[in-house]
Order: sequence, then C-alpha cells, then structure tokens
Amino acid sequence: MTFYVDLVGARCSIMLNYMGAGNGLISPKLISKVFYLTKMDGGALYRSLKYYVLTQQQQEFNGYPRPHYDKDRAVINSKNITQVKSMPGLKLAPDERICDRCTTVFRVDCKGMPIRRDDPCSYHWGRSYQRRGHKTPYTCCSRESNSIGCTVNQWHISENLDNLKGFVRTTDKPQPADGNYGVYALDCEMCYTTEGGEVLHVTVVSSECEKVLDTLVKPTNPVLDYNTRFSGISEQDLRCVTTTLRDVQDILLDKFSNKTILIGHSLDGDLRALRLIHDTVIDTGVVFPHSQGPPFKRALKTLCQVYLSRNIQKEGGGHSCAEDAIACMELMMWKAKSC
Repeated sequence: MTFYVDLVGARCSIMLNYMGAGNGLISPKLISKVFYLTKMDGGALYRSLKYYVLTQQQQEFNGYPRPHYDKDRAVINSKNITQVKSMPGLKLAPDERICDRCTTVFRVDCKGMPIRRDDPCSYHWGRSYQRRGHKTPYTCCSRESNSIGCTVNQWHISENLDNLKGFVRTTDKPQPADGNYGVYALDCEMCYTTEGGEVLHVTVVSSECEKVLDTLVKPTNPVLDYNTRFSGISEQDLRCVTTTLRDVQDILLDKFSNKTILIGHSLDGDLRALRLIHDTVIDTGVVFPHSQGPPFKRALKTLCQVYLSRNIQKEGGGHSCAEDAIACMELMMWKAKSC
C-alpha cells in the first residue's frame, strides 16, 4: 500500500486515523515515516524554510545572543526576556540579582551563591494568562494571579545575563552542491547554577526527525535547582556523566555552518544555555505568533494541538528534548507545505 498524499493540516489527522494511528495499530515511528513520504528534497526544503529565518533585528528583540567585539563574549538584549521587563526602573548593585520565579531582589557572594539561607523562594511553577482584561488563575494550583506561591525552593535563581563569557560562534563553510547547508531542530533542558542557566540535556534532530545528537551534559558550576519538574533530570542522573559544555560546543561547531538552519521554540534560551551564537535560526514562537503580539509567545504544546492535532509534554517525567525538537521540525514542515 502506498501513501503518497498531501499530509498537511486536517488531512494529516484524517489519513493517520484511517491508517489506525488512533487505536495503536501502527507505531509512532511509522507514522513519522509516512508523514515524511511527501517531504521535499534537502535543497528545496532549505530554500523554502529560509523565508522564516529571523532577521538580525528579530534576534536582538527576542534575546538571542549576538556577537561581541570580544571573541568569547556575547551581547544579549534582555529587556523582553527577564523579570527586568516588569521593573524597568530598577537598578541592581553588582552583587544583586532578580529571582526569575518570584521577582525578589537577592544578593550573592563572589562565587554567585545566594547569601541569605533563611529567605526561600515562594513561586508558582504554572502560568497565569492575560484574558480579556484580567488574569486567569495559575495553571499549577488554580489559585488567583495575586496569590502567594504554591511551591517553595531553598534558593532564589536567576539566568544571570550579566555572565556572557564562554560563547562560541558557528563559522562559514563551503557551499554544498545543492545549496543545502542543512536543516536541524534543537532543544535543551536547563538547570540553574550559581552562574545562571546551564544546559543539562541537548538533542538535535535532522529534517527526517532522526537524532544526530542526544546527550546529557555535566554542569560547570554548582547547581541550585535541577528544575526536575520540567527537565526530568535529577542529580543522580548526572552522576556518571562526563560530557561538558565545551564537548557539545565542539560537536555543534563541527556539524553546523553559520548558514545551517536551526529550528526551535524560543530557541534563544537554548542558544544562551549552549553559549552558541548562530545567525540562521527559525523560532516557532515567532513563526506562529501570539494573538497579543510580541513579546508574547504561544506554548509549543498549544501549537502542536492546533496545527498537528497532537498532544506533547504530557504530565509526569519532565519534557522530552527529542519530542520537543521533532515537534518544532514537524511544525515547520507543515508550514512549508501549507504555504
């Protein structure tokens, strides 16, 4: 039986249900293969997706790391991506940071460790949304938007965008014969350390949704919070891990040129955690805009429900880097074929 059909939009769901996807008659891997029977060849796909690559201005607006005159540093416009956006007039001392969760201003010592141990962070891990002039209850506990946090953590945490050292940048490489520099999707899980956000797990998938990199990463600095609820990773999971951020950077620099298309959802956070400056990126949070406009972005889970008729990031066990990266790739495949 041959399935050379246009598997986009609602027709994708109809065909997959006809094939038995809804009752477990075929595996998710086979579904993925069938979905890509109609995929473009590499060169055509690359040219089609170039239309959605963020401009330099879009990268700067969304907080992507951009080159600094010092080779190993980056410049990041943080006004739309940190708690500073809600307190624009606040001036911080050199030893002060704003907690990314509860917005408390806290002090750190010379090694980045919070000084006060009797000042825990009380926060909501879910979201409260702005709807028709009012805020909805938090998704984590159903409490009102002005309620005290439902979760307590020992430490205040901050991504610390003042720490912009250790960045590397993808470089120019010879043009392939078909003009296809490669199309990949990338997703990371991060933890919070004394020096800010650091990558714990990174997955890269090809345009065929096959993994080309999937590894845990040993944090460089002392960890304040493994963010296990979302990362699915605990201290025990990393006990035997020896792969460092530098190892991952070397792999990515070897694999990608500066013209390779990298796809992700709010990919700016992943690139900051990877300490990677890259010029050719597609952000599904920008391609599929929020109804209220930037800097708001729709959740990846929502995009998959709306455009792919699929549920991801189900409760329990944390997010899957591979699942999120594949979702981003399939969203852009859908976009490329539906236009």
